[in-house]
Amino acid sequence: MSNSLLLKTSELRTGYGSKPVLQGVNFQVKQGEILAVIGRNGVGKSTLMKSLIGLLPTGTGDIHFAGKSIAHLPSFKRARLGIGYVPQGRDVFPRMSVEENLKVGESLSNKVATSKYDEIYSYFPILAERRKQAAGTLSGGQQQQLAIGRVLIASPSLILLDEPSEGIQPSIVKDIARLMVKLNQSQGLTVVFVEQNLEMIQSMAQRCYVMDKGQFTEELDPSELHDPKVVKRCLSI
Repeated sequence: MSNSLLLKTSELRTGYGSKPVLQGVNFQVKQGEILAVIGRNGVGKSTLMKSLIGLLPTGTGDIHFAGKSIAHLPSFKRARLGIGYVPQGRDVFPRMSVEENLKVGESLSNKVATSKYDEIYSYFPILAERRKQAAGTLSGGQQQQLAIGRVLIASPSLILLDEPSEGIQPSIVKDIARLMVKLNQSQGLTVVFVEQNLEMIQSMAQRCYVMDKGQFTEELDPSELHDPKVVKRCLSI
């Protein structure tokens, strides 16, 4: 992991219409780090992820990526800078084939080599088997793999994962966690993920922010992440 900052927010505030959600969020993500954001439901975690990728406008404050302010850039420009986003609920294109879904990811990169598809299929062999199948007919876990593969096609330097374990079988959750750690170690991929699954948090995160009422309330180091009492208290489960 590098000591250089890749992502930073300063007093970030945003919400939905007149309803404020984020209440001055300050955090930093180093290049090559895997960072978890945890907390109870409804405290602003998904709002933070949408704000980082640009699906929600910045109210006040700032977002810096790779040393440049991106707070007022549209989401597609943030993606082209190297930020990949896998939303909660996956959002694959159900009538398009697996391969066509992956090709959508090409729009976020200047040029994608054919070998990149082979790489993605090596991560998720089931997608190779079903490349001509409509994405809407896949299981929830397979759709999650597809959503991640679609983002990885563009070779992002940062990937944002919003509740990657939600509604998918435990074996695929473990596969996704292993892949993220592998890409982090082999390619230096930086990962920020929102999660409630205790096992996934412990197997992936190198550091963790706890969110409550639209603010970060504490930071957990690796030793605390492996203390079930601490993490369960923060997750309120």
